[in-house]
Amino acid sequence: MIHRDIGSHGSMTGRHPDPLKDALDLQIRVRSLRALLELQRWQIEVLSDRLYSSDPGGIAARRLLALKRSETDSLQAPKAVNDP
Repeated sequence: MIHRDIGSHGSMTGRHPDPLKDALDLQIRVRSLRALLELQRWQIEVLSDRLYSSDPGGIAARRLLALKRSETDSLQAPKAVNDP
């Protein structure tokens, strides 16, 4: 993805290329993306623990998920005879 503020010389300011500033900006973006990824990983672990726990709530969650999946599968339109 090309940042919209990048000038004709490739710098983030549009004036003169500043590789150090560009590298620092990139490093900040990478850190932010890593933090977001870690947050999402934690959210998935929490949801997974809740969904697959052995207590009655976890069992009910698995059953509800299976029921919702079966409902969405049955709601899909049937294919006509000439459909590929």
